[in-house]
Amino acid sequence: MVAEFGEPSALFGGSNPLYGKTLGYLTGDTARPIVHFHLWNGGPNGDEPSWPPAHEEPLLFAVRFGDGPFRETFTFTPEGRRLRPAAEGWC
Repeated sequence: MVAEFGEPSALFGGSNPLYGKTLGYLTGDTARPIVHFHLWNGGPNGDEPSWPPAHEEPLLFAVRFGDGPFRETFTFTPEGRRLRPAAEGWC
């Protein structure tokens, strides 16, 4: 993500590139909402993180963009849909 978009406006999580985190990007237009990229690097079946991490770099798990309700602005990527929690009602 950082190679594509540059340093994020907001970083939620650590700076270690091996671990999951959320990167937030703002534009120069303050009327535009922030874009959040949710990165994940847990086990291959959506289980807890392991050492060494499952992937060389975190996977894009989901994106959130917009001012509306969470369910309308949060979108899983195909990999995120595969790994998302199986709990009923979670997005």
